[in-house]
Amino acid sequence: MKSGLSAWNFIKNNKKTVGALVLALAMVFTAIYVIAMLLNVSTESFRTVVFEMPKKVAFLDISAKGYGIRAEDYPDLEAANAAYDKKTLELIEQLKATDGISDAYFTQVLVCQYKSVFGMIGYEVPLLDAERIPDYLTHMEAQLTAGRMPEGEGEILVEEALLKNADAQIGDAYMPFAYGDTFRIVGTLRSPHMTVVGTPAGFTNHGWFIVTEKDESIYDMTALLKDLGITISEADRVEDGVSMKSFYETEVKGMVERVIDTIHTIVTAFLAFTILIAYISYLRNRVNEYCLYMSIGYSRSAVYGMIMREMLMIFSAGAVLGMLAGLGGGWMLHRFMIEAKGLNCRVLMPEQIFRILATYVLIMGILQIPVLWSINAVKTIDAIEE
Repeated sequence: MKSGLSAWNFIKNNKKTVGALVLALAMVFTAIYVIAMLLNVSTESFRTVVFEMPKKVAFLDISAKGYGIRAEDYPDLEAANAAYDKKTLELIEQLKATDGISDAYFTQVLVCQYKSVFGMIGYEVPLLDAERIPDYLTHMEAQLTAGRMPEGEGEILVEEALLKNADAQIGDAYMPFAYGDTFRIVGTLRSPHMTVVGTPAGFTNHGWFIVTEKDESIYDMTALLKDLGITISEADRVEDGVSMKSFYETEVKGMVERVIDTIHTIVTAFLAFTILIAYISYLRNRVNEYCLYMSIGYSRSAVYGMIMREMLMIFSAGAVLGMLAGLGGGWMLHRFMIEAKGLNCRVLMPEQIFRILATYVLIMGILQIPVLWSINAVKTIDAIEE
């Protein structure tokens, strides 16, 4: 027979059935894409903290063990503490003499929190005397954008994005859930390094650290400390480029990828099962139609080709509609929710689009089973009469 079977005729005459399948596919595409985008807010937002801030500053909390100090070697605790202080001062002088380090000092720190849609990252920020803060801001390439410089005790300058993230403003308490009303925000900063700095308020802090102002040539502080005779153990804390990257790869990026993989697997399994059931019912309702086509001379391969063209049209329409909805929904979330919280994200994620399309191809492959079974089970009118 010269004329081929049209895949469009059934779609045109069964808009509700086909529309339901297209809508289901589009909704799944949109859901997977938007969830992946929201999860990736963490990886995109935390990049500055992880990769930019450690280029300019590192925080060292060296234990007595790191200095080789044992309490039993001293007559009392006071003597041991004096030895610890001496070692700290010696290390600071060694760091200052190192190429690539512009300054080092022992000071109180706070922990700043940066919250994403899913997850949170915390990092140390220094508390300095008011007269020292301008030099620190210069080193961190930070500019005051509103408010004033700290003058009294417990006054904090906060990066603009972090202020949005905390839903706070100038005059509010800084991280009241952790520090109560001890610290007060007096100004905002704009910096490529997520800078926060303030003045001490008594001894409310997150510990005492050696703050090392440096350049990008010093990335691995643990290696540098080893060269200076200090071997880092679990008792010590080194917040530098290496430790921050390790945290990012395992606890942020790794976690996000695992969650996305889990969600994608669950949704794929559910979608495959649902579409399989729907398609089996869809094919059963058309047995007489296929029987008629074969009875008037169309081959099984011609009927199979028609079914596959219909399937391709349905899945393509679902993919296009889902992609448009996912990108549109992602843009709206970025514009009205993510930016408003001082966060970053990628609206266009080609890798997720390709991954979802690959899922569609996989499901189409699974659907070959009921399609081939249905076609092979069809009997022509002649065969029925016999």
